[in-house]
Amino acid sequence: MATASQHPTENHASERHGIHADTRRQVLVWIAAEFLQSPGMIRILHEAELLPVPEEKWHIFLRSAQESGGFALGGHLAEVNHGAGIWISPESSEGLEVMIPWPFIRSVVTAPAPDARKVFGLARNGNLIHGADGAPK
Repeated sequence: MATASQHPTENHASERHGIHADTRRQVLVWIAAEFLQSPGMIRILHEAELLPVPEEKWHIFLRSAQESGGFALGGHLAEVNHGAGIWISPESSEGLEVMIPWPFIRSVVTAPAPDARKVFGLARNGNLIHGADGAPK
């Protein structure tokens, strides 16, 4: 098993990229097309809803991934400091985590998860509705 120090792309990734375990982050990973050569991995990605591609369009997705050299996979970042790969949690399945091995990862982009802000009262497009006097209604 490779350690983080053996792969410069993953050596102290959290320090280089400012990724902290206490911050919920979204992640977008570009993965090599070779990753899809495993029918078992395709099934896991499909059942975990990481790739919401309808069954009848899988052949189109696979062909496109081969032609473009890979595909993008998004979700919540579960773990980046694991020596074997990056762990991603699907947006729709809290608690479920899938590991993508480092040799298949070409690029990783992370961002803070958007705040789930609550607006109380009447709102339109995220803005409070104001009356003629400027006060919220």
